[in-house]
Amino acid sequence: MSLNKGETGDSQIENNIAEKPKRGPFGTFVRKWWWAICIVLAIGALVVILPLVLVGFPRIIQDKVNSSTLTVDGISVTNTKTDTVLISINSSVSSSNSIPAVIDGFDAIMYLEDKLPHTSIMTLKMPETKTGLALVNVSQEISGANLQPFIDFNSWYLWNSSLLVTIEGETLVHVKGLKAAKVTFKKTVNLTGINGFEGLEVTKANITLTTDALGNNFRGFANIPNPSALTFEVGNATFANYFNKTRIGTLYIDDMFIRPGVNNVSVRATIEQEPVLTALGQEPYCKDGVLPFDLLGTSVVNNGEKLAYFADALALHVQTTEIGVGAALEETLGTNLAVCPAAK
Repeated sequence: MSLNKGETGDSQIENNIAEKPKRGPFGTFVRKWWWAICIVLAIGALVVILPLVLVGFPRIIQDKVNSSTLTVDGISVTNTKTDTVLISINSSVSSSNSIPAVIDGFDAIMYLEDKLPHTSIMTLKMPETKTGLALVNVSQEISGANLQPFIDFNSWYLWNSSLLVTIEGETLVHVKGLKAAKVTFKKTVNLTGINGFEGLEVTKANITLTTDALGNNFRGFANIPNPSALTFEVGNATFANYFNKTRIGTLYIDDMFIRPGVNNVSVRATIEQEPVLTALGQEPYCKDGVLPFDLLGTSVVNNGEKLAYFADALALHVQTTEIGVGAALEETLGTNLAVCPAAK
């Protein structure tokens, strides 16, 4: 039987054999040099990735630090001496924990943000912390308390309703598996100030016409408001006492220790009697027997050491308070001395 018939009638058998494809130059090159190509690709990846890690990662960490929040819960100034004080600051730092990290302890300066040029008040030793919510409590003795920066700090705290304080320093942040990143920690916090003891009130006044063993003829209690988070050990504070812009005596607060809230302290004073008695017979004081007095700090001594940083702050402005002198004298003498002159 014929499988295929041509025109001549002869049988023909066709055999199709597939030829092996020839490898191109590129394929041959890849096959021969594949290991070199892998090395080049790895180097290229490193060239791209390393700058991102070395440059981009520190920036990411710095951004995380910048977005963190510092909250100051309390400040105390105790063990007060002429040149040194014990500073304790209770605070917390809240930051994102998306990149778990450890922040090295570091030295940070603290200064008044709104007082130029920025001058360090003190250097705080910040402890090691971790990302997330971290309690940052610092307690240390600082020197230079008698220098102007610390005096300014106390003055601003005493006489302002609020003040901006900045804490700044450099540290290292450690993320597992990566090189430590150097960052700047700079946070400005708005602190509530003491506001000049606004609302100071003297109660339970007791006035005598003769002086006691200390030379005092006035005793009472003072309610001293402190709306701030500051606690401070003052010691024995002395104030010049003014009435109608004329100094008429001296007021003393012994063992003065002020905490947040309203502080009730005992006060004593030596007051000239004549100006007070004369005022009680004149309007408007004769109507209710209440006299306004201005107090101006003159000195502060604690355990025998002079504290210029408190004394200078208290001497900046007067603190005004009203005292019911007429009622106090009536209780002592049994007679009302606040009598207005008869109308003519």
